[in-house]
Formats: sequence, C-alpha cells, structure tokens
Amino acid sequence: MKTGIKKGLAYRRIADEMFVVDPQRAELHELNGPAALIWECLASGKGEAGILAALTAEFEVTEKEARADVADFLKELAQAGLLE
Repeated sequence: MKTGIKKGLAYRRIADEMFVVDPQRAELHELNGPAALIWECLASGKGEAGILAALTAEFEVTEKEARADVADFLKELAQAGLLE
C-alpha cells in the first residue's frame, strides 16, 4: 500500500480529533480515534506496516481487524478526494 495525502490540504489535531480542510472543495472533515491516527501515519509517510503497528499499539484490535479498518478508511478517503 502506497498512499499519500492530497497536496494542498490543511489539517490539525485538536484533543482526540483531527480536522482536515480541503480548500479547493470548501469542505471540512472531522476524524476521530483510529481515523485520526491513520491520517497522522499517512501524513508522516508511514506504510502499511507502520500504520498497523500504530493501530494495534494504541487500540485493542488485532492486526486482522486493523488491516480491515485501514482498507475501509482508505476507501472512504479516496471517495472523498483526500488521497493522491
């Protein structure tokens, strides 16, 4: 899995939530919990192994569950136009 965040997005973590602004579409996306952690991993350039390690360390999920969650979330991000 090699996925990158679309250029030109602004994002910031506030407490346990991540806010992502797409100025081209004038949209605000709110991510919480695992979604915010996955976003941060993507932003820092982590690959699948790094994302799975972060999720299983932070949340009580198995690697299999984490892998399914990541796949679902990446699909949502792609549909929202937030990935390159």
